[in-house]
Amino acid sequence: MHEPTLFESGADALDPDAETGPSGPVSRVRLTIAYDGTDFRGLAPNPGVRTVVGEIQRVLGAAYGNPPDIVMSGRTDAGVHASEQVLSFDLPIAELDDDTRGRLARMINARLGPEIAVIDVAPAAPDFSARFDADGRAYRYRVLNRPTPDPTLARYTWHVPEPLNLAVMRLACDPLVGEHDFSSFCRRPKPGPGQEPVSLVRRVTKVSWTDRSDGPVDGLLEFAIEGSAFCHQMVRSIVGFHVAVGRGKRTAGELRSVLGAKDRQVAEQPAPPHGLHLVRVDYPQA
Repeated sequence: MHEPTLFESGADALDPDAETGPSGPVSRVRLTIAYDGTDFRGLAPNPGVRTVVGEIQRVLGAAYGNPPDIVMSGRTDAGVHASEQVLSFDLPIAELDDDTRGRLARMINARLGPEIAVIDVAPAAPDFSARFDADGRAYRYRVLNRPTPDPTLARYTWHVPEPLNLAVMRLACDPLVGEHDFSSFCRRPKPGPGQEPVSLVRRVTKVSWTDRSDGPVDGLLEFAIEGSAFCHQMVRSIVGFHVAVGRGKRTAGELRSVLGAKDRQVAEQPAPPHGLHLVRVDYPQA
């Protein structure tokens, strides 16, 4: 079931001084954004702290009189970055034409760039949900594996100074592909009163480690993972385990037993958030 949202305001232009009034026609927006998550306390709104969606709501609320309820394709933690995060929400306009789309993008970019940038503004079906209509997500995690850190990459890579054995880290990739209970690699959310525990079964379709050292940066390793969805801290926890394998603290063969244990205590600590990057969100073709 899609999450219904309604942006209630009488304003019908991107004008901070527009008068507010009863809600009228609405159009659903599919907004694709990129962001540097370093100075945000995550993606989702959180009263009292600065978040990516909280900042977008603030800008739209000033323009339209009320902030919209924004549905996210998936949450990212504090410090995590994104190239193509997708949001959906309603605006109080009859039609999201090209002119309105352009003004919306320019307004957000002018107020929130360069930390947050609008990649695309598109009209969506009234029942479109950025979260529930998504059928795939892709992440990458970058490790700078060399003795000397790089200040220009410090916000976007995990610096691991001791040598890592990339060959054995790659051996720990294949067991992750398929549908598994990832309880050992996820932070389990607490169920609400009367609710059943949340399932942490997820389907992973691709996993790989690539040595990017042939580019301009020496010692750059990149972990890539794709799947239908990911639970809280799943990618970072997997990277933390793989780096432990590369350091010789764990073995690639242990990964299957760690998965089977369904116990967070048997895995390693999650990798730090700043190396993680949401690359894209996939939706079924219309």
